[in-house]
Amino acid sequence: MGVVSRTADLFYAFRFLKLLVTPWDKTGAYEQGIIDENGKNLKKARDLTTGQEKEVYTVFHRLVFNLKRLLMKVPFGKTKLASYAAALFLIKENTNLTEDEIREVLDEVLNDLDESLNESVFFIKDDVINPGRYKLINEMASNKTGEIIAFPGQEVIVTLHSKPVDYMFNTGIYEVTHSLTNQKLYISSGDIKK
Repeated sequence: MGVVSRTADLFYAFRFLKLLVTPWDKTGAYEQGIIDENGKNLKKARDLTTGQEKEVYTVFHRLVFNLKRLLMKVPFGKTKLASYAAALFLIKENTNLTEDEIREVLDEVLNDLDESLNESVFFIKDDVINPGRYKLINEMASNKTGEIIAFPGQEVIVTLHSKPVDYMFNTGIYEVTHSLTNQKLYISSGDIKK
């Protein structure tokens, strides 16, 4: 593989990863009114008229946005960590990039991830979540039915110092109680705030 091809792979891997973890309301497509704050399409690609609209909503953007919407449907898929993990898996499986090249891409974007994780994990120490009431950041599905029962801003309750019930992408998964329905939910630290 030539140097130019590897450089292009590295560039697109970085661009893919960066766009996948960018919040919807920080994208050019949102600013142009093409998508809403949840990534829902407000305009179809064929209805775009200005050059600026077409520039911020290319085939590449639509591909990444569709993948991002799919990821949001799985448990913990709305967290930044899940987006990174999914992106890295896809990049590793579908490119010829070496571990060092992937690490180079990661070094470019991990500062954002570190900051967002540090903001959300102050209530977790040594992998144990402290008792208390926390507000949801993301929609959460019922453990039993899979339907969305909890919404951003609603409270969940942790009654005891709790260890993770499982791990996903090296992130602890905790069982909490939804205060409105009294149902158990599984959350990660990225799904709640104090």
